[in-house]
Amino acid sequence: MTTKHTMTAYCPFGLQPDSIQVEITYTYTAGARATRIDPADPAEVQFVSAKATLHALDDTMQAMLSEWAQEHLGDDSPTGGYHAACEAAS
Repeated sequence: MTTKHTMTAYCPFGLQPDSIQVEITYTYTAGARATRIDPADPAEVQFVSAKATLHALDDTMQAMLSEWAQEHLGDDSPTGGYHAACEAAS
């Protein structure tokens, strides 16, 4: 079953103090555990939209923000957005 969620992240424009608070909307589909016959199926996280929460952005900056948010959700490193999104959704 696919569900829709939002999470807050910080897009690092420039130096860390210059990061922008972003609300990312995504869909989440839970994975399946491995069985005797089938391997595990990881959870799926799909980007829907990104919006700066405290700033108004022009079209170019909004496109850059959306691209960053997609990459952030796809990052499955221990500190990446994929794990944060899965944790928030479950």
